Amino acid sequence: MTDATPTFDAKGTEFLQRIDHMMCGPEEREIIAETIRYAEETGDERLAYEARMRLTQSAHMTGDTDAMLSSFGWCVGKHDSDPAKFPLDSGAGSLLFQYKWMAGRLTTNPLFSLEQVAGIHDDMARRYREAGATQSGVLQSKFSTAMVTGRLDEARAYMDERNLTDEDDYSHCEACVRNEDAYFFQVTGDAAKAIRLYDEIFEQGLSCGEEPETSEAEALLPYLRAGRFDDARAAHLRSYRVAKNNQDGFGIIADHLVFCAITGNEARGLNMLERHLRGIAKDPVNRSGHFTGLLAIGVLLDAVVAAGFSDQIVRGSESNALTPVLGSPALGDDGAQRPRTAAELSAVAWAAAEALAEQFNARNGNDYFSQRITKAHALAGERYAVPVESVAFRTPEPEVAEPTTAEEWCERAIVLLMAGDAVGAKAAIDAGLRLPIDSKRASLLGIAIRVYQQLGQPEAAEESHVQRLAELRASGRTATADLEQRLGMMLYEDHNPIRFGILRDELERSRSGEEDDDVVVELLLTTAEAALGNVDATNGELVEWAKELVSEAVTRTTVSDPHEIQPSARLLLAHTLLGLGRMDEAIVELDALVTPDNRPRVRIPALTIRAQIFGATNDYDAGTALAEELVALQASLGNRAGTISSSVLSAALLSDANRDDEAARRIRYAITQAELSESAGITELTVMLGRYLHYAGESDAALEKLDEAYRTMLDEGAEPAVLADILYVMGEAARVIGENGMAYGAWNSAIEHATQADEHLLAMRSGLALGTLLIQFNDEDAIDVFETALTAARALDNPQPVIMALQRFGAAKAHFEDATGIATIDEALALAADMQSPWLLADLTDSRARALHSLKRIDEAMSAALQAADGYAASQDEVSASLSELFVGRLLVEQSRHDEAVPFYESALERMPSESPQWTTMALELAEVFEALNRHDEAAAQRAAADAPPADLD
Repeated sequence: MTDATPTFDAKGTEFLQRIDHMMCGPEEREIIAETIRYAEETGDERLAYEARMRLTQSAHMTGDTDAMLSSFGWCVGKHDSDPAKFPLDSGAGSLLFQYKWMAGRLTTNPLFSLEQVAGIHDDMARRYREAGATQSGVLQSKFSTAMVTGRLDEARAYMDERNLTDEDDYSHCEACVRNEDAYFFQVTGDAAKAIRLYDEIFEQGLSCGEEPETSEAEALLPYLRAGRFDDARAAHLRSYRVAKNNQDGFGIIADHLVFCAITGNEARGLNMLERHLRGIAKDPVNRSGHFTGLLAIGVLLDAVVAAGFSDQIVRGSESNALTPVLGSPALGDDGAQRPRTAAELSAVAWAAAEALAEQFNARNGNDYFSQRITKAHALAGERYAVPVESVAFRTPEPEVAEPTTAEEWCERAIVLLMAGDAVGAKAAIDAGLRLPIDSKRASLLGIAIRVYQQLGQPEAAEESHVQRLAELRASGRTATADLEQRLGMMLYEDHNPIRFGILRDELERSRSGEEDDDVVVELLLTTAEAALGNVDATNGELVEWAKELVSEAVTRTTVSDPHEIQPSARLLLAHTLLGLGRMDEAIVELDALVTPDNRPRVRIPALTIRAQIFGATNDYDAGTALAEELVALQASLGNRAGTISSSVLSAALLSDANRDDEAARRIRYAITQAELSESAGITELTVMLGRYLHYAGESDAALEKLDEAYRTMLDEGAEPAVLADILYVMGEAARVIGENGMAYGAWNSAIEHATQADEHLLAMRSGLALGTLLIQFNDEDAIDVFETALTAARALDNPQPVIMALQRFGAAKAHFEDATGIATIDEALALAADMQSPWLLADLTDSRARALHSLKRIDEAMSAALQAADGYAASQDEVSASLSELFVGRLLVEQSRHDEAVPFYESALERMPSESPQWTTMALELAEVFEALNRHDEAAAQRAAADAPPADLD
């Protein structure tokens, strides 16, 4: 009797259930290994069998050929020893089904002979016959192995025989069969048949473990050669979105690298290669996979070299993990491993491919692999203009001048500290302090105190304070030293609640005595800063008082400024003026500080604030110019953190100016800087890049970036609100490119995350978007989704989103013939009546008209539509008024009241701009109305008007 439904103890059952509910990957493999250990410890052989059956499946999906073969062999041995205890079919699948993977994997390594492959097929055929299965699966495996070993005539014979064989449960799935057939026709030069099969896979929605992304990748070359550029671009983006997350996906990635090489997307291809390069060596047994990857690398990097970027570094190519495929890493002049250039890695890849080709040719008894190399080289002569995204090659980093004086190191430290780079600032301070005794040592030590505070090293901060006091006295600044000694570390403790009061008292004392001007100035500025940072800083009187202190400091430094404090004082004055709403006066101060003759410590914040002000006043071009100046300044100082933040500012201003393609380029530069500095903010920058690409109309490329960032943040346990925000934009991008399934999933998840985070506005927006999508597909679930959006809107305590949600909710109910939809829209109208917006009332009335039509209440619908048209017209929205009148005309035509419809069509045409597509549609519809009335001359005239070009194009 076959033990088809075994029972295990509670722990064993839990192990198997966990495995069956996990994605294939490292975590799943750990649980499988733990299950096997537990089975061996408890002596439960059947549990071990079930676990290893799952191991075979997991190893197959993740490209671990060694584990797959050994696990499969173990299971076959167990089955043969006791078929009843270890049956062919288990909870993890079937041994007969898994047989289909084995011969193919043996062909991927030339160490396995063709005789061994044939032996697998013989054993497989016998077992299929004994189980009562047809030979369909066996013949498909023979076809596949013959094809990949270059025995194409044999492959065709096996394909023909398979086509005459009945299918059964052990046959390959429809997607996989068509994929392999299509690839065969592609290899044998019948591109038309290949394309037809690829199209069938996509049009029929066929899928499997790695389908349709594998077929989409393999179809790229045939599509390009057939001139189907849009289809190729779409297939590239769809396939790569999935393949980039596949742990064993380098074989698919290889096709995308070739696509990028021959379509002018070399920089994108290089980025992809750097991201996935280590994947080529993931499966040490799969030498055929290595060969395919090497060809793709060679083709891509030859294109990079041809584009003039032979010296581009291929990041990650120095990894020891690549040694089995690419040989030993390159070494620099210092003997350390270094990444190879594009030209170097290309040469290495081609040489490695040649070596592998010799081994495969010897095993296969033909020159098929050498032919593949020849065809790959020939791709250099193919070029197709199919831009995907505006990616540029990395430009050389600007030369960063090394400071030579303590003053320059002091400036560098301040700039780095302002950008939050305490580690870099400390290095600059240390370099400055190593120089001979200098008057700036006290300043360096003052910055050191701040640095150590940021680094959480209070003892080092106190030691720097002691040293600073000594330096101040040594340089003759005794009064300043006395002041700082009296105040101690409190002078630097910005968040100490009693600091402000003590500084204020000290300032009054210094003013009443005979203190040096530099002491008074320091106290004026420090006290003003403390006042602005005080919990009562929103108090206008306190801010005004701080402004008076800073103004006094500016006046005093105008007379005498030995320590060049005035620019910093004027910067603080600008801050206080802005706090008081006196923008024009603040701008005067800032404009004096943004010029190149100012020190970076002053110029950087001045440029930042001035650019922000330009943005706030809608002068985006001027703001962008300053922001770009800021980026260049930060880069020249080697301040990567500052360069990133400045790039983010510039991108925001560019986007506000509707220059989103430029914004995306600026964020790409920021990402490069973040990668070079190993910043933790790369994922956030990737989200920004995705947004700007979407706004720039590159929604397909945007979706790729947003999905990448979302997966990273999800793995890192990001806050639900953050995830919801990304998902909302992902849904928008997916909808734009027609990926409605992805849009549905993204918005659905966005609602869940936003609701969890009490982000009601985001939950409402996501709900409205999802509900609208469902309405397009006539899905009644839209009603529940809109109701959820309405619940979120009501939680906002703001009538406007409630009105919007009620409008959509009511329209949806009416669409599905629920008469209560009218009452829902009427509720929205009642709320809108208090908002004094005639246009909003008109829009809601128009929605009411369309809802009435859905409920077959035609006369009421026409009356409401005419009321809406009048409301739109009164609000100077002639286009919307036109559409409302068109709606009335169409309703009359539906009722065969053509003569009554004519004036509404004519009025609608008069309101609508003649150059718009809607005007043409209306004109052609009116022509049909005239035909129905036998007014043929008028119909012809109307068609002629529709066909005529707009007046401004004559």
